[in-house]
Amino acid sequence: EAVASSPFLFDTATGLFNRSYAGDFWCPETGVPHSGAVAPAGFVKVTARPRSCPGEAALKFWQTSALQQSSGLTDLGGIHPGMFAAFTVAWVLTYLCIFNGIKTSGKVVYVTATLPYIALVTFFVRAMTLPNAGAGVSFFVTPDFDVLASGQVWMRAVTQIFYSLGVGFGSLIAFSSYGSRRSNFVGDATKVSLINCGTSIFCGFVVFPILGYLAHELSEVNPCIRPDDLAGLASVGLSGTGLAFVAFPIAISRMPGGHFWALLFFVMLLCLGLGSEFAMVESIVTVLSDAGVGSSWRRPSLAGVVCLISYLVGLIFVTRGGIYWFELFDSYSCVISMFFVTGLECIGLMWYDKSTWPSFQREVTKWTGIELGLVWKVLWKFIAPGLIITIAVLSLNSWDVMGARESKPFPIGMGFFPTWSIVVGWVIGLLPLVLALGFAVAPVGKHTGASNEDITPEAEEKDSSSAGNLGGASVAPTADGVVAGSLA
Repeated sequence: EAVASSPFLFDTATGLFNRSYAGDFWCPETGVPHSGAVAPAGFVKVTARPRSCPGEAALKFWQTSALQQSSGLTDLGGIHPGMFAAFTVAWVLTYLCIFNGIKTSGKVVYVTATLPYIALVTFFVRAMTLPNAGAGVSFFVTPDFDVLASGQVWMRAVTQIFYSLGVGFGSLIAFSSYGSRRSNFVGDATKVSLINCGTSIFCGFVVFPILGYLAHELSEVNPCIRPDDLAGLASVGLSGTGLAFVAFPIAISRMPGGHFWALLFFVMLLCLGLGSEFAMVESIVTVLSDAGVGSSWRRPSLAGVVCLISYLVGLIFVTRGGIYWFELFDSYSCVISMFFVTGLECIGLMWYDKSTWPSFQREVTKWTGIELGLVWKVLWKFIAPGLIITIAVLSLNSWDVMGARESKPFPIGMGFFPTWSIVVGWVIGLLPLVLALGFAVAPVGKHTGASNEDITPEAEEKDSSSAGNLGGASVAPTADGVVAGSLA
């Protein structure tokens, strides 16, 4: 109480607290005190606003202007006009990318895959020169074994890497079906996997120095945030889906020619979004076409129907409560179905029929000259299924994936999720399994193509050319726009 009345507690010019009094402030065990917090006995609540805090400004802009965030999942708050317009334009662009099949999407990927790398290298140089960047890098490369013991962490990590590679989502198989069997698709798939994982690690060295800078900045504003502990950023909302839209704009604002870099950042996000979106939609259109659904329709019409239905279903995400529905889908949609799909791929290749693996080996050797030896057999028969089962079991250790029971309305908390959202989330997560089992019992469509034994090199080359193959090269855009080799 004596300290609270000191005229030297805050700098009147900057509004920042005096660092010499840092040990006299009360801080909760986790996080920072919110506006409704009650001071414990012996402490006095004092409110002060710094003259400048870009971190807070960026966060408030994201929450109140960009999202116009409502209090929680049940408070839709009506359609957000700006997001509705952007959402509409995004789906129009997606349709233009896929309406003519691989002939258009195969060319678009050259832009959506390369431009983000140029932007990332630029942002990396700037991020490494920010104050406290070293603390961010240290936080990134230093493991926290308490956190690593959580199954949810591994589930989210696997979901992210599967999504960026396109594993288990169908896009790789859909695009690789247009590739040439004569290409070295084994080498392509290996190189793309390494490039993708390397890019993910590189992105960490771009993002975490910026987070280190934010921790440094906020430690000057809030005594409960330490510059060497980035975990404290989560308590002020710098986590989750809004991180890229808060952290990167702050770094951009520190760059010379900020408007140019802001435009580059926007274009990068647009390319990444389109790369993910049209790859997913293309896989759906390809499956429907191969199954004979809408067989009397031309390709542009079928693609248009898929895009329109997806657009209408997604309108809930552009409401003022849409961010909560997005987080609900993001948290539950892959909690088990992705592991189910990839597990079945391993079982189908290695366990279901003993003749499948030898046949697959012969086909690979026939078209690429590469022999898949014992290492690949052990990986796909034992290691991969074992890891998938282990992570799937770990991911099921929490029924309430999003912490709905402890959620509080925004802005006191991160947003309110009613208890029934847990049931809705698990319905979303288990629905693909139900559909997969249903189609397994009652398949839709029939196989009309030639078997591998019936395809001659001459027929294969003709088929590849008519399918719009890109100069005979075996390429496929993955979920994040990286070019992947076909593994048909």
